[in-house]
Amino acid sequence: MEKKEKKPKNLDFLMIGKTGNGKSALGNTILGRKAFKSKCSTSSVTKEIQYEVSEVDGRIIKIVDGPGVGDNRMDTENAIKLVMDQMTFAISAHPHGFHAFLLVVKFGGRFTEEDRETINFLKKIFGESFVKDYCILILTCGDNFQKESEDSGQTFEEWCDEQVGVFQELLQECGWRALLFDNMTRDEEIKKAQVKQLFKMVDRLTFHGHRYKDENFSKAHAARERLMVESKKQMIRDDTMIETSLIIQKLKKILDIDEPKESIEHLKDLMERTSLLYDNIKTQDNGTGALHDLVQTIESLKTTVQTEITIAQRIAIEKEKFSKEQKRTQREFDEERERWENEREEIKNQADYIERRYQEAKAKNDEGFFLKIASTVAWPFKALFGWN
Repeated sequence: MEKKEKKPKNLDFLMIGKTGNGKSALGNTILGRKAFKSKCSTSSVTKEIQYEVSEVDGRIIKIVDGPGVGDNRMDTENAIKLVMDQMTFAISAHPHGFHAFLLVVKFGGRFTEEDRETINFLKKIFGESFVKDYCILILTCGDNFQKESEDSGQTFEEWCDEQVGVFQELLQECGWRALLFDNMTRDEEIKKAQVKQLFKMVDRLTFHGHRYKDENFSKAHAARERLMVESKKQMIRDDTMIETSLIIQKLKKILDIDEPKESIEHLKDLMERTSLLYDNIKTQDNGTGALHDLVQTIESLKTTVQTEITIAQRIAIEKEKFSKEQKRTQREFDEERERWENEREEIKNQADYIERRYQEAKAKNDEGFFLKIASTVAWPFKALFGWN
């Protein structure tokens, strides 16, 4: 005789879905009492995590009504943080975990790309495989389906098989775990039958007795961090582009400075400013990679500034070398000129001496004496003109 699998005595559910899809009404149907307050207006959003408990068919059923997701207001940093904080609280406040996530959608509503983004949003919160492993798709407004099926004779399973696009992708991902709920019916037997069908599906889902627990939630931490950064990305991008533009403008002004030593000081200040911007972006990215493009942009800007510093330093070194060489050349020229002037002065003195002696000889009409003097003083002229 085969051993019968033991069903979990208690069942814990987390309801998630767009505001106005009937989560509260579904919770009341499952618990068999008006535990959650239904809100007809789609402008209202579940602000706090609520949970209720009832005993149903001898089993303790706990249902947590999560915040509404997929609303138009869920595209801002504060709204995303609110949902994430509340989902975090829902998981941490129920350490035993959940047997299933009840993903609540409204029958008759058109499933769009926005709904796909909502599912992706939930995956970033709970983990990439939470739909595949733990989700049951609940379609509310089952009374509308009953009206349509009276004419067509189509079953709910047949209707599911005909679906295409985003909704079909969701059905396939959750393993075709989909149930239709009519929460408006006054027929208690219909409600009980729906609930039993849900429990049966959950029992199959939890065949090995595993639940979605805090450790599952912890594994998705990196994705939630990235989600938060992405919610602020446009603001961070705008601030970064403004600062980047100002840095580039400053860089262009520095490049117009002729004195390299002066430009180096300004470039170092600019590098410090650029590095501060880079560190700020890295801090806000928090290792998620959501700001990778901005990080690369500022890395390139840092490289540009550093290159300009290197070029300015090389120019300063070469200019210093040229200045020293110029001073050395000038000194050598001055020394050579001084030597020439000294030699010329000596030659001039010798010429004056010859002139005086010549005049003296002429006066004495002593030709022999003149020739003697001429041979004595001729050597400076030979040295000057290279005569042999």
